[in-house]
Amino acid sequence: MAAAVASAFVATGALAAEGPKISVYWPMAINIGDTDEDNGNVSTTNETIVDGGGQNFAFTWSDNLNNGMTLHAFMQFGNLANSNGDPRFGANGVDLRDSHLGFSGDFGFAAFGTNEHFFETDLIFDGYGADWTTGGEALNHITIGRTGFNFTRRDGESVWWNSNVMNGVQLKAAYTFGGAADRGDVADSKGHQLGVTYNSGALTLAANIAEYTDYANNGGVAANAEGTEASGTSFRAGYDFGNFSVTGAMWDLEQTGMGGAQDAVSVNGYAINITMPVASGRVILNIAELGDQDVLNATTGVSAALNDSGKSSFDIGYQHDMSANTYAFVRYDSSETGVNFNDDLNAAGGDIADVNSESDNLMLGVVFAY
Repeated sequence: MAAAVASAFVATGALAAEGPKISVYWPMAINIGDTDEDNGNVSTTNETIVDGGGQNFAFTWSDNLNNGMTLHAFMQFGNLANSNGDPRFGANGVDLRDSHLGFSGDFGFAAFGTNEHFFETDLIFDGYGADWTTGGEALNHITIGRTGFNFTRRDGESVWWNSNVMNGVQLKAAYTFGGAADRGDVADSKGHQLGVTYNSGALTLAANIAEYTDYANNGGVAANAEGTEASGTSFRAGYDFGNFSVTGAMWDLEQTGMGGAQDAVSVNGYAINITMPVASGRVILNIAELGDQDVLNATTGVSAALNDSGKSSFDIGYQHDMSANTYAFVRYDSSETGVNFNDDLNAAGGDIADVNSESDNLMLGVVFAY
């Protein structure tokens, strides 16, 4: 969905003034599965109706400024299903997602506002728009589990630029000023991303870097911490062979400056998607994995891989096109998270509630996009 959103406001050249266009995206599924935890042999049965993609409702419009530039506006609302008509959830209603103003012209496209940037969106190639959180999509695996820092981010207070495509090459840059909540704090949170993509026929390539400084150890939920730095690099390659297509990506993530028992944590991962078109739809396979995390102890100065601190997932499914705007699907997914993937510490610094978790799900669903 984020990739589709990005395409909605790419430079469109000289256009007449346009009124608002409405975009609706709504995925729902019946989920039947279970989750097992080997700490106490806890097993939970999951039989639910789930939704994904944030239930996006968006407006786009543009205006030709008659000076070689076009103004583009994008406003997106999400989490539409959270309140759900139940008064208990009244405080969890609609929120504002990616929303911004931008200008296009000979210089490319420049915008400011709130956005999910390309380090994240270039890794959305699982065939489901990263709607579901239990399978082998890359976005479920670009997090540093021990610190909680997640590179799936909706960055507010951002400015960014995409060049026009030049012989298949497009350059990208983004800068994030950080949240308004930390104004006046010692910590000065900010971030930036740089990227390049190349498309030539059936071949696609992309490389990106991202860096965030003075954010909270967990990426933004707790108070921001001075001296922390989270960085990531990723590379993606894909090729369409006609009968099927293959896309793969690799990434390296690191966070430093936390001090104490884990001053620095790093991890690498990968994801692979295979999509095979069939008569009325497509068969999709996704595999993703995060390896064991490497932890540096600031007290002892020793850095070592932490055993059983990784994560691996896969999903396989079939999507059946019902119209130009709607498809139905059936999908099976499985995921396993190592006992040391998360950092659950008590006041004395000891690990608590460590579990090795395995989940299996069968999903039957419908996706509508207009």
